[in-house]
Amino acid sequence: PAAAVPPVQSAAAPAAVAVAQAPPPAATASTPSSTSASASVSTTSASSSSAPAPPVTGRLPNPGAEVDLSFAKLEGKPLKFVRRTMGEAKRLLCPQGLEEAKKSGYSFSLLDRDNLAKWAIRLSDLNPDGKLAKDLATYKLDLSIDLEVSLPDGFPLEPPFARVVYPQLKGGYVFSHGGICFEPLTAKGWAPSMTLPSLAIAIKGILDYGDVRVAGAGDRARRTVPQYTEEGARKDHSHIVAAHRGGESHTYGSLKHYSS
Repeated sequence: PAAAVPPVQSAAAPAAVAVAQAPPPAATASTPSSTSASASVSTTSASSSSAPAPPVTGRLPNPGAEVDLSFAKLEGKPLKFVRRTMGEAKRLLCPQGLEEAKKSGYSFSLLDRDNLAKWAIRLSDLNPDGKLAKDLATYKLDLSIDLEVSLPDGFPLEPPFARVVYPQLKGGYVFSHGGICFEPLTAKGWAPSMTLPSLAIAIKGILDYGDVRVAGAGDRARRTVPQYTEEGARKDHSHIVAAHRGGESHTYGSLKHYSS
């Protein structure tokens, strides 16, 4: 009968439980190996720390960081104007910007040191098979075009004003006082994201591959044309703006030859 089970059996159960709860011998044996592993990790960390890794900032290098613009006053200018013109100037004047300009066939020279608002641009590396380059050679002129760009206080929300300075051009998109007919130079066609180098390349495209011809050499020594004044070019521009306000521009076809 079940009641006759010896008491020794019930005493053995607690002993078995006690044995099960005891830490296994293998745990004690593994302690040295884990210590060794940890020492190995420490040694590896120590050796790797002797050669510090470059800092990871998550930001691209600022190519214009080394450009000193402390001479600029920018008094009374809107904050958006200040930020954008400072950024444009640093990109244009830094070594990387100068190298890119050389490769792309343009150069920028700052004319307004106080406000960074006026730049002289020289467009070079013109299409040697184009009418413009051949005309320049006929007049025995340097194969380049001089422009001037002025930035309004509303820049970059408002477009720059650009005009031809030298030589005297005719036809295509150039007016009698050097004004340039190009929709991105109007409020209707201007994109605030367009940079000054991109604008220079775009203007180069419409001059170089459009129907623009050389009309005169002007003052060869000073590289000026008497009738090419800023006042006259702004009058040209007012007529251009009125024309663009009522219709679409056809000046984009030549841009396919250049990338910005």
